Amino acid sequence: MKRENTLKSLLQNLNKENVSLRVNVATLNVVPLTRRKAAFLQETLKAALLPVAALLLSAACKTTEMEIRPVSWQRQSAYLAKVRDPRIYGLSIYQTPGGIEYRGGGRLHPNQVEARPMGIKEPLRPVVMLTGNFGIEWPVLLDFTASKSWFEFSTAQKLGAKPVGERKAKMARLPGEEIAGCLSIIPSLRLGQLHISSPLIYVRLADGQLGTLARGIEKPGPKGVVGWDLLKKFEQIQFDYSGAKVLLATDAAYTPNPGQLITAVPLVKHAGACAVRGSIDGKETLILIDPAGDFEVATDGATPVSTIGLGEQLAIAGVAVSESPGGVRIGARLLQDYKLTVCPREGIIYFERPLREEEE
Repeated sequence: MKRENTLKSLLQNLNKENVSLRVNVATLNVVPLTRRKAAFLQETLKAALLPVAALLLSAACKTTEMEIRPVSWQRQSAYLAKVRDPRIYGLSIYQTPGGIEYRGGGRLHPNQVEARPMGIKEPLRPVVMLTGNFGIEWPVLLDFTASKSWFEFSTAQKLGAKPVGERKAKMARLPGEEIAGCLSIIPSLRLGQLHISSPLIYVRLADGQLGTLARGIEKPGPKGVVGWDLLKKFEQIQFDYSGAKVLLATDAAYTPNPGQLITAVPLVKHAGACAVRGSIDGKETLILIDPAGDFEVATDGATPVSTIGLGEQLAIAGVAVSESPGGVRIGARLLQDYKLTVCPREGIIYFERPLREEEE
């Protein structure tokens, strides 16, 4: 009965266009009297149904992108069976207090500089486009507080990922995450013309949304996270918030503008993240520099903060405080007020006043 009513409504609309049709209601067949009228009916139905189909397709794509889709056991097994000894790829094996570590991957090509637009606005955050074969691009997040780099399963496979380990694959799982990752190596990561050869990454055994790794970013949802393990290899990474871009350089040392420099803060070595020594309400503490964070300042339990200090010259009061995913952090909503240059090799971060347009 519902289909009959729907058809009758459509026919009433068509009758307004002076279309003469014979309808067999019992079988719901529409029989056109002429080819011309049949063509008109076809175009009318197409015009009515295409917007609905587009809307449904758009909703389906959005839902699929936002879902976490674990990889089937068969695909997992097939991938893990390809495990190779890391020494085949020139990696070294070290025993550390935290377990076995593989080192030697992620070599930067010399004399390279690349500026990439930041794809997330309000606030600006460093989601940039990773370049694959045939010019295909995927959004990835540069996360200075992630100790390791992670990629979704399908994207990693398209990049040529291979699992590495001694006799069996090395697995890891982040706190609070159900999806495990497999330590793997890929031939190259390309950010425009900038190349990172043979980086070690964790391949997440799922597609779609990256869970906590995505840092709440949905449009575009990142297909991977480039963590501090790779970012710390650069000579400089500069956030030009006024130009909405991030610049990465493999060799060029940075010299700040003396007239614009506010403070220079040493990086804390071996922290596993981009961290500095600062102060909260006069008390010295470890502070994570977190350009991927959608907040001004974040503390455990959203503990209020009156003043945050960085170096000898920078004290910031009246900050908005959010719940932290771990530790004291300064996020994008505060960092965007400055020209920020992270120099991992030199071991320092420069905070400068952003240049006004007439000064550039």
